[in-house]
Amino acid sequence: MMIKKSFTLIEILVCMMLLAMAGSVAIYKGGKLLQERRFSTSCEKITSEINLTKSLALNFQIDINLLMEQKKGKIYLTRKTDSPQSSIKALFHTTVAFPEIVFGKEDETKEIYFYGNGWIEGEDRLTLSMASHLKKQYSVDVKHSYRKAI
Repeated sequence: MMIKKSFTLIEILVCMMLLAMAGSVAIYKGGKLLQERRFSTSCEKITSEINLTKSLALNFQIDINLLMEQKKGKIYLTRKTDSPQSSIKALFHTTVAFPEIVFGKEDETKEIYFYGNGWIEGEDRLTLSMASHLKKQYSVDVKHSYRKAI
């Protein structure tokens, strides 16, 4: 007669404990990776907002003020202009929030003016940092662009 050997309760508990430990390590590391991914995505969105503002100023020949305010570990971006055209009015006077990003001291404000002739006044370079640890940084170049005379 053959005796069938099965798992004992202690073996099952040890396996479950090892799986739980491996899962907790994965969750801890995954949380950091997720936070870094959110940071890089927000930085890319800020870069695209700056490029969109530059493009709007050049294409529609209007002066645009891009206001960036830092409050409570978030950056708030607001586009303002004196004369928005009706076709692009929805792009102005709205505020976009970017969490987990800071660029300096608390309650600091930076303004960049984009003029219709291509000139940009204000910051040449923005250094964005992750709010949770300031070692992770992202640099955004705000370059001057001129329109060529035709």
